[in-house]
Amino acid sequence: MFYKVRTESKELKIMKSLNARKNLADKEVRYFSNLRKGYEGEKHFDQLLGEGLQCDCLILCDLLLQINNSTFQIDSLVITSNKIFAYEIKNHEDDFIYDGKNKRMFKKPDYEVPDPYIQLKKNDQLLRKWLQEKGFGDISLVYYVAFVNPRFTLYQASPDLPFIFPTQLQRDVIETLNSNSSKLTGRHKRLADQLINSHIIDSPYSQVPTYSYEELRKGITCAQCNLISVFIEGVDCICRNCGNKEKLRDAVVRSAEEYRLLFPNQRITTNVLQEWCEVIENKRRISRILMKNYKRIGTSRWTYFE
Repeated sequence: MFYKVRTESKELKIMKSLNARKNLADKEVRYFSNLRKGYEGEKHFDQLLGEGLQCDCLILCDLLLQINNSTFQIDSLVITSNKIFAYEIKNHEDDFIYDGKNKRMFKKPDYEVPDPYIQLKKNDQLLRKWLQEKGFGDISLVYYVAFVNPRFTLYQASPDLPFIFPTQLQRDVIETLNSNSSKLTGRHKRLADQLINSHIIDSPYSQVPTYSYEELRKGITCAQCNLISVFIEGVDCICRNCGNKEKLRDAVVRSAEEYRLLFPNQRITTNVLQEWCEVIENKRRISRILMKNYKRIGTSRWTYFE
């Protein structure tokens, strides 16, 4: 049972918007690519759990917690009757070499990536401290790194490492979890609730670049391909690039939410949203959509929407 579902992070949503509306630097493109690929790998793992699990369990996705001023992230956490399973999910692709002696990991031939075992050990220690502080230190905890990409190979890794490779996911994740036949109790639910209530929304690890309204390209992004290539035809928005069709009202609401995400301290008004969407000439169409989907504040020229 998914008790906390996974959604796109705030950073990923912002970077997706910025990627469509400005020219990102190479470093920013890599950051966006890593966020997107990581999210795709995590969704793949969620699908694996959703399709394969039959045991009584609670699945919590994407937790960001803090203990003793140290912040740590758990990609996936599964609470079973007698054990907590935590997973660090990696969506690496191609051939890698693991240098266990020097705690280093390389993509062939020489591109170094952070050692996932070091990250796992740190998160494992912090999660154990968090559980002890909250009164759940008696529940057994196991922590794994799950490599989910079928095109991934890791050479020279010791079999003793808590690594689960793509060909082992069915056996070491699904079958292991399904071997827990006992039912959950109210205490397990209280633990899940405390984890969710302790979740931190704004990540301190964000690397979102600075941006201004003036430098961003205006227009409606396509809901399918994310390009600013949309034109209006009747009550529909149609993408010139991929042909995706979306109702105008949905596109306006989506654009309003995008504006609010990028500029949370700015008010949404009819004039602002018309300029932001650019391709809608009739202000009344925007105003009617905002009236139906948002709360109107103020009157006349001072009207805005929340």
